[in-house]
Amino acid sequence: MAITVEDGTGVTGANSYISVVNAQAYATERGLAVTVTEASLIRACDYLESLRAQYQGVKTDEDQALQWPRYGAYLDGSSIDSDEIPDILPKAQAQLACDILAGTDIMPSSDGREVLSEAVEGAVSVTYAPTGVGVAQPALTAARALVDPLLSTVGGASLFTVRV
Repeated sequence: MAITVEDGTGVTGANSYISVVNAQAYATERGLAVTVTEASLIRACDYLESLRAQYQGVKTDEDQALQWPRYGAYLDGSSIDSDEIPDILPKAQAQLACDILAGTDIMPSSDGREVLSEAVEGAVSVTYAPTGVGVAQPALTAARALVDPLLSTVGGASLFTVRV
C-alpha cells in the first residue's frame, strides 16, 4: 500500500491528507511514542471520510477521491479556498493515526454494549449490558477537537458570524 496525499487539487487516488513523514513529525512534536504507519493513516483517513455528511460545503469535484477540498467551507469566520486543505485536517488525521497505534479502535463495529451472557439451549439467547454500560466507545477527544470547526453546526447548513 502507498500513501497518496491530497494537496487541494483533487489528486487521483488520494487516500490521505498527510504524509507518513509529516504525521510522524506531528507525533514526535507531541511526545507520542508511536511509529506512524501507512495503514494507520489510511484507517484514520477512513474515519475522517466517514464524517462526509457533517462537513461544511460540498466537494469541489464529485469524482475526487476524498471529501476535501470543498466549496463553501469556513474556518474561524474566514472562507476556506476551494483548493485548500485546512491545516487542522491533516493534524486530525495524524492524531487519529496515533490513537490507532496506541490501541484505540476508532471505528468500532458494535454499539459498545458488553455481552453479559449467552445460551445455546435449542435457541440462541444473548443478554447485553444496558446502553452506556460496558465497553466504552472511543471519545477521540483530541482528534474531534481538531476537526470539529470543519463540521456543519445546524441542520447540515454552515453558519458563521462576521462582525462588521
